[in-house]
Amino acid sequence: MSNMPERKRHLRKIAVIMSLYKNDKVEYVRMAVESILNQSFRDFEFYIQYDGPVREEVDRFLSSLKDDRIVVYRRAENKGLAQSLNDLLAIIMPKGYEYIARMDADDIAEENRFERQLEYLRAHPDLECVGTWAIEITSTGEEYFRKQMPETHEECLRLFRKRDCMIHPTVMFQRSYLEKAGMYALDTFFGEDTMMWAQGFVVGCRMGNVPEYLFRFRLDDHFFDRRRGWKYAKGIWRLRHRVNKMLGFGVVEDGWAIAYAVAKMMPQSVLNMIYKTVR
Repeated sequence: MSNMPERKRHLRKIAVIMSLYKNDKVEYVRMAVESILNQSFRDFEFYIQYDGPVREEVDRFLSSLKDDRIVVYRRAENKGLAQSLNDLLAIIMPKGYEYIARMDADDIAEENRFERQLEYLRAHPDLECVGTWAIEITSTGEEYFRKQMPETHEECLRLFRKRDCMIHPTVMFQRSYLEKAGMYALDTFFGEDTMMWAQGFVVGCRMGNVPEYLFRFRLDDHFFDRRRGWKYAKGIWRLRHRVNKMLGFGVVEDGWAIAYAVAKMMPQSVLNMIYKTVR
């Protein structure tokens, strides 16, 4: 249920979607939300879904905000990121927004992120989804790694044979992308973003990345630990093998999927080293 009274709202150019859950910390949420509200391009609505109960201080912070661009929806049950994003898309897609932008609750968007993405989309009208480069930061905000992503559609497809070509919370979709590719997949252990890129490639959507560091992506203290182990390795293989079949990729790409899965079985220190050097 929204925390805003029902009334006729001015339809803005961008709908921003973000999900919150019980582990999100108020200090990170504050930085994430303020980085969106302080964008140089201001013609947007900011839709936030509570994926089950959130921390009291997080709810108190959001409830204290007076910015009428924010719309909050709450539910008692945790259903996962993909379901939360789909619930928001089901609300905003009928409204006719021209663009849909992603945001995560522990990251930080640079002040000119939306402005530069819109400029890039106007300069490249064939693109229907645009991400950005990102500076990865630690839990304390220190720089960890500068992550560059492929700029052109062709480069994105080439990289996607091995791994993801977009940083999910940085992307801005044209509504046509979602009209063609559909909603986020709900039948994966994780990797709803990977499936979204695969769905886009299958239906002929074109994507790219603004070659600028317009985002700070937070790696919390448990980032690597959550992304390793047998269950995660098995999920990686199943996901990438499914994607490879969808796109008509072959044994070479399955080989990359196996290598990716094996890496997730390595000790955390080795995975950390691989993460900083192989990319």
